[in-house]
Amino acid sequence: MIKRIVLFLLQLLSFGALMWIGGFWDVLHLQAEVTHSVWASIPVFKYPVSSTHILIADGLIFAGVLLLIILLLQALARRLRPWAALSVVAYIIAAVVTLALKVGLPPAS
Repeated sequence: MIKRIVLFLLQLLSFGALMWIGGFWDVLHLQAEVTHSVWASIPVFKYPVSSTHILIADGLIFAGVLLLIILLLQALARRLRPWAALSVVAYIIAAVVTLALKVGLPPAS
């Protein structure tokens, strides 16, 4: 049980970290373009949320890909039934917390 709690917290922190990094992807993408890095090939996904804010959705996409990888590994190990829900809950909690902190919501220019 302790192992599952630690894995849940690790997933929560990793989803949050990916959402945090993806929330600043426009700045990181610009820096990668200037230095001609391989990371410049990953595009920036921007969506207008209101007239004063835009959402940089790269963090949600990065964490979503990690969630799909975790669910695939759980399915291959045949441990999908009880633990997949905890992975999805960790993703949802991380998304709510990072959006509440306004990560990835810079003011529209």
